[in-house]
Amino acid sequence: MSATEGGAIPKRVSLRDIARVFAKVGTIGFGGGVGMLAIIRQEVVERRRWIDDAQLSVAVAMGQMLPGPFVPNYAEYIGYELRGMRGMVTAVVALLAPCFLLMCGLSYLYFRFGSVPLVTRLFSGVQPVVVGILAWATWSIGKANITNWRAVAIGVIAATALFLKVDVLLVVVGCGVLGMLLARKWSSGQVVKGSSGEPKAEGRRQKEEGRSEEGKPERTEARSQEPKAKRQNGGLPGLLSLSPLLPLLVVAGAVPGVWQKAGELALVFLKVGTVIFGGGFAAIPFLQHEVVDVHRWLSMREFIDGVALGQITPGPVAITAAFIGYKVLGFWGALIAALGTFLPSSLMLWGLIHVYRRVQYNGAVQGFLSGVMPAVTGMILTATVFVGKTAIAGPVQAVVAPLAFCLLLRYRIEPVWLILGGALVGVAV
Repeated sequence: MSATEGGAIPKRVSLRDIARVFAKVGTIGFGGGVGMLAIIRQEVVERRRWIDDAQLSVAVAMGQMLPGPFVPNYAEYIGYELRGMRGMVTAVVALLAPCFLLMCGLSYLYFRFGSVPLVTRLFSGVQPVVVGILAWATWSIGKANITNWRAVAIGVIAATALFLKVDVLLVVVGCGVLGMLLARKWSSGQVVKGSSGEPKAEGRRQKEEGRSEEGKPERTEARSQEPKAKRQNGGLPGLLSLSPLLPLLVVAGAVPGVWQKAGELALVFLKVGTVIFGGGFAAIPFLQHEVVDVHRWLSMREFIDGVALGQITPGPVAITAAFIGYKVLGFWGALIAALGTFLPSSLMLWGLIHVYRRVQYNGAVQGFLSGVMPAVTGMILTATVFVGKTAIAGPVQAVVAPLAFCLLLRYRIEPVWLILGGALVGVAV
């Protein structure tokens, strides 16, 4: 059920609210992509009802199909659903700004003093809380997405495949195709095909016509209140606002010796953001070859420490790019590296969204998404187990993880308070 069904039509979401929510996610979003997905769902689906689980599954499917880190793609899709291109830019900038600035600060401390042991202790208490958050997300998303035996079967298949280390993209696409085939074979009559083969479900037709059951206009998307001309013409300015990389390189060229490093840095990370599928972890071997073996910007020890900081800090693991860029050209190098990593998939997503808009009510597309939704549950379940193996390293962590799960399930405590509590435990123990 969408956020507009079964209740009052939600008000238009402001850019300030989008920025506030995704900045919060970027600040407390530990646990990599799936951990952040759990917090995104808690904020935009459960608490604010900006979108529903079906739309979130679309975001996941698109994010997995594109190169580069996944989580920024999720945020961009949600932002676009809410406020078009401006919402897309606002969401991704707000999401990445906290972890980018934190990584810059940690990079400064690391390259000045050689290590940041307090940070390691701090986040050792946060990691078991992330396990509890992931377990709670598995439970809540499973209740919403797994509603029949077909969904159960797809969820089990997805989890099993991921436990066997099958590539996530293959799992998502495979489950989507399986869902499409099962939906066609066991159609329950919710989607009735006419002579043209187009779906004619009553509720879906009413949505396409933009009217509710009472015949009153209904807002089908949060961004539909924007002026039509503004939506149609906002794409190019929005894309240009995503592309400060070129001016930065031009400015860098004014400083002797910097131009070549800035260009090399941009090229390496644009390649990462364009051709590396499988999320932030998939980029690590490529980065190791480029920055350690080819360009010799970092030693192997520095590279390993940078990857470790990328894993223990909030935000996507790919924020390690900022650590590498900081070593090469300071703050501006960190910015160039981060932009190079996240920009390509943003531009690809913008084009993919427009394709999806034209086919989203097609029966095959709906069937595909019916397979993706339970696959997301299986994906989060698998991440819970894998993260738990690393995070639960002693009796204290073994208590913190289930305690966080119970507090979320019973009292729906804000994850930020649990994460702060876990950080205090990590420092104290």
